[in-house]
Amino acid sequence: MVMKVNTQIKRPAQELVEGFRALLKYNSPACAVADAMGGFNAMTSDIKPIIDGIRLVGVAITAKTMAADVAPVIKAVDIAQPGDIVVVDARSSRDTAFFGENLSISCRNRGVQAIIIDGATRDIEELRESRFPVLCRAVVPNAGSTSGYGRVNVPIQCGGVEVNPGDIILVDLNGVVVVHQEEAEAVLKRATQILETEHVLQDKLRAGATVGELLNIDEIMSSAFAYQERATGRKGS
Repeated sequence: MVMKVNTQIKRPAQELVEGFRALLKYNSPACAVADAMGGFNAMTSDIKPIIDGIRLVGVAITAKTMAADVAPVIKAVDIAQPGDIVVVDARSSRDTAFFGENLSISCRNRGVQAIIIDGATRDIEELRESRFPVLCRAVVPNAGSTSGYGRVNVPIQCGGVEVNPGDIILVDLNGVVVVHQEEAEAVLKRATQILETEHVLQDKLRAGATVGELLNIDEIMSSAFAYQERATGRKGS
């Protein structure tokens, strides 16, 4: 099937994207966003960055590959807007590289912030030297083909998570979280509250408190033991 390309996507409001970008000033913002979504929409730990120090927020442009065809990745880069993040469903392939040095230069020319591939990349030394942000499943020397098959800007799977064109992507060294547009405003509010609360807790920890004291862990354990006794009809030892 010949490649299908959707050049127009529904984009989130810029102030919403900037709201998520403001979370990058906090420690581990990806953790807070994941917590705000109840642990959903965080990519698996198999999707790893090839360089340290990545902290990014951007809008998803999606590509779905077929066989070893790199054409949809190339096209996704070409239609991306500055600040976008290209997200690639390469079916967890470890046999073919769908990205490399030349495409990273194309990304910089288009203003693409990063690429996330549920698959492999190559030219690892050059990519690390240039410090272009790549997150992927594997590194392999084999190049793909350019036959013109695949999909651009359709819903995809990447790292075990559904990614739609226009979703908001947040990346730090903890991993990748995907925020769907219809949930973004509520998630941003919850994540901001989580990070602000965490900041207060950390001030107390630095002042000498322990996590157990702040959580009142003894009371939590007592409640759990009491529930167990009621449920089983037996006294705890």
